[in-house]
Amino acid sequence: MKNGPAFSGLWLQAYFVEGKRSDKVHQQMAATLDTVISEIKDIQTRARSKGFKKRPQWPMIILRTLKGWTCPKVVDGLPIEGTFRAPPDTGNGHLTNPPTFENIGTVDEKL
Repeated sequence: MKNGPAFSGLWLQAYFVEGKRSDKVHQQMAATLDTVISEIKDIQTRARSKGFKKRPQWPMIILRTLKGWTCPKVVDGLPIEGTFRAPPDTGNGHLTNPPTFENIGTVDEKL
C-alpha cells in the first residue's frame, strides 16, 4: 500500500506492508520491494544523467505486524502473539526445545 503525505516533508515516500498472515505479508513485501528497488534505480538514473533539480522522495518501507507474529503462539499455556509477552527475539533453542519462558530468555540477557 502506498501512502506518504505524512512523510513527504521528510523527502520520503512511505510504503506500508501490513497484515496478520505471514504468507500474505511475504507476498506483499516481495511486491513492495520490487516497486521500491525500481524507484531507487529510477532516482539514481535520473540523478546520474540530468542531476537533481529538486530533492527526490526516497522510498521507505514500514512493516506493521502483530508483535511476536512469528514466535510460538502459546508458551506455558499463555498467549504470546500480539501481547506484551512477545519477546524481541525468541531466543535460545526455540527450534529444538519446547518453548517455555525459561528458554526464551530475557531482554537483559540479549543486551
